[in-house]
Parts: sequence; C-alpha cells; structure tokens
Amino acid sequence: MAAHGGQPVWREQRGILHSLRTYPAFRLLFGTTLTTNAAFWMWSLLIGWLALVLTDSPFFVGLTGFLNGIPMLLVSLPAGVLIDRLDRRLVLFVAQVVVALATVSLVLLLWLERLTPWQLLLAAFVSGAGMAVVFTTRSALVANLVGREALANAVALISTAQNAPRIVGPALAGPLVSAFGLTGAFAVCALFQVASVGITWRLPAVRPSGNRSPFWGAFVEGLVTVWRREQLLALMALATLPTLLIFPYMNLLPVFARDELRLGATGLGVLMALNGLGAVIGSVAVAARREWGESPRVLVATVLLFAAAVFAFAQTSVPWLAAAFLSIAGVMGAVYMATTNTLLQLAVEDEIRGRVLSVYLLTWGLLPIGTLPAGAVADHWGAPLAVSLLVVLAVLAIGAVALRFPLLRRSSLVSEQRFSAGTGRS
Repeated sequence: MAAHGGQPVWREQRGILHSLRTYPAFRLLFGTTLTTNAAFWMWSLLIGWLALVLTDSPFFVGLTGFLNGIPMLLVSLPAGVLIDRLDRRLVLFVAQVVVALATVSLVLLLWLERLTPWQLLLAAFVSGAGMAVVFTTRSALVANLVGREALANAVALISTAQNAPRIVGPALAGPLVSAFGLTGAFAVCALFQVASVGITWRLPAVRPSGNRSPFWGAFVEGLVTVWRREQLLALMALATLPTLLIFPYMNLLPVFARDELRLGATGLGVLMALNGLGAVIGSVAVAARREWGESPRVLVATVLLFAAAVFAFAQTSVPWLAAAFLSIAGVMGAVYMATTNTLLQLAVEDEIRGRVLSVYLLTWGLLPIGTLPAGAVADHWGAPLAVSLLVVLAVLAIGAVALRFPLLRRSSLVSEQRFSAGTGRS
C-alpha cells in the first residue's frame, strides 16, 4: 500500500515505535497499560489459586472466575455512555482507583487473616467491573492522544502492552507465591495497580464533544449506530464469532496440558507463555505495517488462520508441535484483534467512540457462553473434539459473514473513513 510520494506506509510512520516517540501522552497511556495488564494477568491466576486454597472447591474456583468476568456483560455498555460524556482521563483514573482499592483490600484481609470466601467473590466482581471500564476507556483514549496517521501503529502498540504481560505476569505469580506466599504475591499485584493510578493521573484531560441527551437515549444511540452502519455491524459480527467459538480453547488449556500432552503445571505455564509471545509478535507486526491494521481483507485472512492454528493444536499430542501451533495462534489472534480495533476506531466519530467500543468489549463478555458448551463436550468426548467442533463452526460462520458483508473482502476502507477520523494530537 503506497503513501504520498510513492513511499510505503510503514516508512511514512517512521518505524514501529513512531507513536511512542512522537506523542508524550501516548507514552503515559502505554506505561499505564503495561502496569495494569501485568497486575491483571497476575490477578487472574492468583484469585483462582486463592479460591482453591480457601475452599478446596473446584466449583468455587469457577464461580470466582465467573464473577471476575461477568462485569464485561453488565458494565461495558453503561461505561460507554460515561466515556462519551465525561473527561476520559477522569473516567480511566476512577476505574483504576476502584481496581487498586479492591486489590489492596484483598491484601489487607489476607495479611490480617480475615478473608472469607464471600469477600473474595466481592473483590473479584469489583475488580472485574473496574477493569471492564479500564479496557473500554483506554481504547477510546488512543484516538485522542495520537494523530490519525499513527492510529494503526498506536492501537498495535497498546495491543503489545496488553499482551507482553501475558508472558511475564503468570510467570512471576508462581515464584512470588513460593517466595512470599499468597499475601506477598497479591501485594506485588497491588503495587502494579497503584503505579497505574499514578501514571494515569498524569494523562491530559480529554473531554469529548458528545451530546447531552438523557442517559438512556445516549445508551440506545450507541446500539442503534452499530446496527445501522454496515461497516460497524460487519466488524461486530466478525468479532463475536471467535469469542464464542475459537477463544474457549484458552479455558481448556489445562486439560490439554494434563491429559493430552502430559506436561503438568509447568508445561501449562510454558504453553501460555508461548501463546503470549506469539501475541506480542503479532501486535508488533501490525505496529510495523499500518496497512495491515487498516485492511478488512487482512482481518478475515488472519481470523481464518487463527482458527486453523487452533484446530491444528487440538489435533496433536506432540508437545513441541502443540507449542508451535499455539505460538502461531497467538500471532494470528493478535493481528486479528489489533486490526478489528483499528478499523472500529477509524469508522466512528469521537463523540460516539466510547459507546461503539463498549459494544465491542461486550462481545468479549460472551466468552463464558462459548466456554460452557466447550466444557460440556470436553467432559463427554474429550477436549480435542470439543475445540475442533467449535473451530469448524467458527470457520463456516466467518465465511457466511464475509459473504454477507462484501466490504470485509476489500483491501482497505480508509478512503471511506476520512469523515470519521476523530483523532487528536497531544
């Protein structure tokens, strides 16, 4: 894809780190993303561990994870209205404070040996609600902190900051528990969240120019906008399918590690780290190639390759081969997600950006719905068959969506998106 003067787009962007070098405010957002997500991935692993230690009940472990994830469905859409009405920096700051308080409170209760199961469930829900707002607000802020020419690069770099802690966070959690106990490990998690609060406060104020219609009217307007705009509807449909039918493989990784690959807990950690490493590589690739992040054709191709890699992983019982396929799945999944986010950012005006992105986050709240049938099939016929069936359904559904929306087969939609850049510079 050529830019002005016949120069390739990636050269026009002046390298992978262009957004970080050019926009100081974006550097702050990148920093708070790193620290928040490091804490998030540690928290996700530690609360399951703590739930098991506290109750010795697998059901309670599942309930804790459910309450930590369900706020994606409950909070994301109302949060989108707030993001389009209030100072986005302030919304992000308050959400980060809520998450930090939940984490610090849990550490204090552990230190005082006063933690009860219901308190753990409450902390999981409050933290999940705060993170749902954090994810949506942070995505909306990207377009406010960089110029339009850097948007694809910036979205990919934020994706890198989200994925890199997937390697480090869980890897740190185990040694921290061994060295300092669960209280010490959660204390490190709390320090990361407190650091995120401090970095977020240094961001510039961002006040969107949205209308002041009643809350419910603004809420409905976001949904109606997605429904009526062909491009947004196509992107949301394509985003929903992998969440429901492909990503549930992540929840079954412990089963694959123990029963299919005979790797144990250590091997599971290695598989997760390699998947995260692949996601980082995919995010960096999009940061280097702006045209990838702006291409619906790349979006469809990578989501199909993502499905193929997960299907191949499910078929193998050779550990090194399974690890290779997981790494490829990480690469393709990250390119797909970064491209989806970029195309959504380019397709909407700033005054409705938060509500549209909250609908996108809502699709991630559907993950438990896909996980339930995957687990049921895995119980009866094994994890490989469960994942394989869901992936085949995903490929068929993705093909149907690509046929229904011809714009998904185009190489670029940039020329159609000039009206909705909505980006600012800091």
